[in-house]
Amino acid sequence: MTPMTREGVQAGSSVGRLTGLTDLIGGYARRVYPAVLEQHDRASVASPLGVWLLLAACASGARGSELEALEDALGCPAAEAGSLLAGFLAAPPPALRTAIALWVAARDATDAVGEWARGLPEAVESGFMPTQAEADEWARRSTLGLIRSFPLQIEETTRVVLASALATRVSWETPFTVVPAAEGLSSSSPWRGAVQQLLWASDPRGDAMIARTQSAGLVAVHCAVAREDVTVISVSGDVGVARSALFDALHEVSGALAAGSPELACSLWDLPLGAGHSWEISEQEVDVYVPERRLERITGVALPAWSVRAELDLGASAAFGVSPAFQTLRRLVGPRPDDQCHAAQTAVATFGRYGFEAAAVTGLAVATAALRRPSGRATERRAVLRFDHPYAALAIAGRVADVGGGGSRAILTSEDSPFPGLPLFTAWVAEPVEPEEAPPA
Repeated sequence: MTPMTREGVQAGSSVGRLTGLTDLIGGYARRVYPAVLEQHDRASVASPLGVWLLLAACASGARGSELEALEDALGCPAAEAGSLLAGFLAAPPPALRTAIALWVAARDATDAVGEWARGLPEAVESGFMPTQAEADEWARRSTLGLIRSFPLQIEETTRVVLASALATRVSWETPFTVVPAAEGLSSSSPWRGAVQQLLWASDPRGDAMIARTQSAGLVAVHCAVAREDVTVISVSGDVGVARSALFDALHEVSGALAAGSPELACSLWDLPLGAGHSWEISEQEVDVYVPERRLERITGVALPAWSVRAELDLGASAAFGVSPAFQTLRRLVGPRPDDQCHAAQTAVATFGRYGFEAAAVTGLAVATAALRRPSGRATERRAVLRFDHPYAALAIAGRVADVGGGGSRAILTSEDSPFPGLPLFTAWVAEPVEPEEAPPA
C-alpha cells in the first residue's frame, strides 16, 4: 500500500476522503460509547480513534467472514479504511502525535504476517517483540510522557501485538480565570464543597451557547479553543438524560460546528427566565448606540478543571469490533488452539486553566497459554565433516536452493543464464594454504 504524502493531502487530492474519516470515527464512537460507559460508572476517558486505526490496519490482512465483520465495525469497505489510514498517518492533525506499531515474536514471523506488514502504511513501525520495559518506553515516548506503561503485558508467550498511541498537549488561546466555587455552582450542585475554585470564561461570545439537540434536548455548550488548532467541546444536559445520549448530543454539536451551521443554537428569548438545568437567564436594561428590540449574549461560563485516567477492556463488548481483528492476527501468525487474545486501552486527559492534554495507548495482543516445551527424549546421531585430505571441487552455474520447504533441493538460475548446473570450474584440492588476513582491495 502506498501511503499518501503530506503534500498530496494538502494539495487537496484526498481532502474529501480524509474528511470522510471524521464521519466514520464519529459513527464508530457513537456505537461504542454504551460499551465504554458500561465499564465506567463515573468518570471515563477513551479514544475510539485509537481503536479504529487498529481495526483499519487489520482489515488489509482480513479474509472472508472476518473481513465482513471488520468492515461492519469500521463502517466502510476495507480498501477505503486502508486509504484513510494511510492518509491519516501521512498527515495527522498538527497538534496530534500519532504512532502505530506491529510487533511479532521471531518464532511467529510467518511469510503471511510479513507480507501483511509490508502492505501497511510506511509510518507503521514494525519489528520483533519488545520486552515489557521497551513497550512501556514506546508508550511513554509516543504520548509525550502522559502514559508511562503499555496497557498489555508483554511476556515470553506473546505472539503478536498491534498498538496505537495518540497524544496532544495544547494551550488555550485565552486562559481561564478562576472564581470561588460558591459563585459558579448552583445550590443543587453535587460538587458543592468538593472544590474551592472553578474555571471562568468571561464574555465567551461565539464559544458558548444553549443548543437544542435531538439526542438530549436542551444542552449548554462551551468550546475551549487552543492555539494549536484543537477545540475541546463541553456539553451539559439535564441530570435525567442518559450519558450515552449526551455523547450523541456532543457529536450533533460538533457536526453542526464543523459544518458552520447555527441551526442548533437556541435564542435566549425562546427560553424562560430563571434557572435551567445548566444555566441562569435574567434580564436587565442596557445602553445601546443603535436601538435594538431584543439583545442577547452569554456573559460567562463556569466549569471545573478536571483530570481523568481510565482503563478499557476492549474484549468485553462486541461493539468494539476486536474479535474479527483477532481472527485476522491469529490466521496471519498461524492459529494455535491455546491462543489467548487481549485488547485494552489506557487513556488520560486533563482540562485546566491554561490548556488541555490527553493521550491513549491501545493494544491488541495474541499470546499462547504456554510456550511449547520438549515432551520426551530421543537418541540423536551427530557428525562433524572434515576435509582433511585431497578432494575434488566443482563450480556450477546457478544456486542450490530449498524449493519445497521440506528439505527438497534444486539448482536454480536466472533467466539470463538458463543453464542450471552448468559446470564452470573443477578442481582437485591437494595442498592447503594460509587464508588471507584481509579481504581483497
